[in-house]
Amino acid sequence: MIRILFIDDDSQILDGIRRSMHCMRAEWQMRFCSEPVAALNELSAEPADVVVSDMRMPVMDGSEFLAEVKQRYPQTIRILLSGQAESESIIRATRSAHRYLSKPCDAPTLKAAITRTANLKAVLNDGQLAAMVGSVDALPTPPKAYQELVDCIRNPNSAIADAARIIRQDVAMTAKVLKLANSGFFGLREPVQSIDRAVAFVGMEAMSALVLGQELFNNKNPVTLPGFSLENLGRHSFECAAWARAVALSQQCSARVADAAFLCGVLHDVGRLVFATRVPPSAPAQRRDWLSETAMNMKTHHARVGGYLLGLWGFPEAVVESIVWHHTPSRCGDMGFGLCGLLHVGDYLSHASQPHPAEAAGPELEPGYLQDRGLAEKLPEWLLTRAQK
Repeated sequence: MIRILFIDDDSQILDGIRRSMHCMRAEWQMRFCSEPVAALNELSAEPADVVVSDMRMPVMDGSEFLAEVKQRYPQTIRILLSGQAESESIIRATRSAHRYLSKPCDAPTLKAAITRTANLKAVLNDGQLAAMVGSVDALPTPPKAYQELVDCIRNPNSAIADAARIIRQDVAMTAKVLKLANSGFFGLREPVQSIDRAVAFVGMEAMSALVLGQELFNNKNPVTLPGFSLENLGRHSFECAAWARAVALSQQCSARVADAAFLCGVLHDVGRLVFATRVPPSAPAQRRDWLSETAMNMKTHHARVGGYLLGLWGFPEAVVESIVWHHTPSRCGDMGFGLCGLLHVGDYLSHASQPHPAEAAGPELEPGYLQDRGLAEKLPEWLLTRAQK
């Protein structure tokens, strides 16, 4: 059963949640607390899979409470409920919550958010990996890219399109802006899968507060894995994104699908960033063997880790599934040639098209995948389509 702890200092709201979630009692083990200190004591006695907290509470507010939960129980999924939408609240929410839902939050929306995030645990099925991902709040951005965005925001003549152009070329920036755009702050009915639209919804004012305050992108968790390059990851991710979009357009997919394919390409290796920033500066005694094991774990698990992180952050399910299965798209459940297939092919072509053998060495196409879909003869055409652009 999924163990869930609800915290709100308003007893009427807690009673309302208890009534509206009564139908889930066969699947959920629910506890209710009216104040954060008591909730921490509850968690000490028995951990929870999901914690849902109100924002405005006396003594310790929801953001402070979830920060404490994050430190003590990083594997616990953290959801914040709030009626506040000003920049300060946005900044505070990005520090400690995986998901933000706007109040008043109807029962179906809350139920769906809890169910979806809790079901993500099946993606990893590994407590250590879940704890590692759960501790992530910010991803590193190359200093050059960050400074370029800062300069853009400070320039009164800059437009939304200028900021989007910079953001779409960096993995961390794209992930955080899409997370924010798809949170409850903006009340969108449909998830955003376009970087340009995400930046437009967030707006330059909020972007300014978040970027200049270094809440979205910073290097407080710097890359510590020897040999890992943020710049190389960014270049490959952008190339993969461009190839995925080119293939989508070649297959006459809609502009919406092409945008989603590009987004998946930018984010497909975000799991590598998680591993690269979680190597402690002082490694264990047998450092070489330990680092080699870390690199192997990154290679083996980065797709699931990246998908799990983006799922926690509320990314669309199609994007999450595509990233989880981008090396084995037949396992995604799409019998056609959908988003996961576009990403898979884009990743392959981004490597195969490189002029140098060392750069061209990358993941192979899943055996039989294109053949089963009658697309095996399309590879030369896709290569030519991008080359002509």
